[in-house]
Amino acid sequence: MNLLTDFFRIQDMEEANISLMRRVMVFTCKGETEPIQFNHLECREISEALAKKNAIPFHEIGPSFSMRLRRDKIAAHDLYKEACRKPLIRNAEKKKAQKNKFTNELGETKAKVYV
Repeated sequence: MNLLTDFFRIQDMEEANISLMRRVMVFTCKGETEPIQFNHLECREISEALAKKNAIPFHEIGPSFSMRLRRDKIAAHDLYKEACRKPLIRNAEKKKAQKNKFTNELGETKAKVYV
């Protein structure tokens, strides 16, 4: 589950304002051999009374699926190193020359100059 935590955690929070939580992504894993369930839920109306009763009416709005990890071993060192390699950027000077240029709706090329 660390992989999912790394992808979806924006910041660590000690408290959350429940009245602002309209959409929730839920990842559930019941055991090591069971698949990981993903659900996307939404609540249209949240009140403090419902939150105190733990009776917030969520309904499913988006994709829901189950996924299973097929590989649990790290690759050999040389293969791992090749997979983590960052590709070289070709024509670095050309890329720098295109910096701060944009095209408007009329097709005119304009640029920003910072002084």
